[in-house]
Amino acid sequence: MSRFVYEYFGSKNGLLRFVGHWVLATLGAYRRYSAEKPAENQRLVFICSGNICRSPLAEVYAKSLGREARSCGLDCTEGHPADPRARKFAASRGLNLDEHETVNAKNFEFYENDLIVLMEPAHIDSFNRKIGPQHALVLAGSYCSPPNPYIHDPFNCSDEFFVRCEQKVMEAVGKLCE
Repeated sequence: MSRFVYEYFGSKNGLLRFVGHWVLATLGAYRRYSAEKPAENQRLVFICSGNICRSPLAEVYAKSLGREARSCGLDCTEGHPADPRARKFAASRGLNLDEHETVNAKNFEFYENDLIVLMEPAHIDSFNRKIGPQHALVLAGSYCSPPNPYIHDPFNCSDEFFVRCEQKVMEAVGKLCE
């Protein structure tokens, strides 16, 4: 049972968060942050916690699909490279994260028309506190099939779960950019 939890949910807490957010989503709690179709000229800004795993992959994938995109983190220091596993995963998909450097959201220049794509519901309050409530926000997981608002941070998780998370990020970005 433990192996299943770590491979599919990252951790016991990851499983609890996944189920909890799925229930809240089913009850409509995240409806206003669901699967908004971006305008053609709208820049996509992908945000996660550390800007080393999920959001940099989302950025380079969206750019490869012809979208203007950037990424930043809510809880990171500046100038660090992408996680080695994220670079390896990206390379296996023909994407390059070798030049990525972390950017903290507090130091990022947001545009009025940006569509902010968050990786998990906890990022909503954090973003609104640190940046402000004036931007359009969506949860990346709402574009997945089946939709779930929570894409767990794979940083301290098993390699199997890391790949699973990065695949979810790519699925979300692919649907977002259709």
